[in-house]
Amino acid sequence: MTPAKFLEVGRLWSAALLLSTLLAAAGLRWPQPLPVQPAVVAAMLLGPPLLLALVVLLRWRLPPADQGGE
Repeated sequence: MTPAKFLEVGRLWSAALLLSTLLAAAGLRWPQPLPVQPAVVAAMLLGPPLLLALVVLLRWRLPPADQGGE
């Protein structure tokens, strides 16, 4: 792995850690527990994987037949 990739991964990891810290701090200061809404929970859990699958399906291309594609 090149140093540039390490730097890119480190920045992304740091951003995720910062966001996680901010969310945890906000959760400690929240006055009341939030009610559980099944539709919102399902959307939060299933939304990102479905969006990622959609992006992969839209961008996925098979190689041309002359480059080893079947």
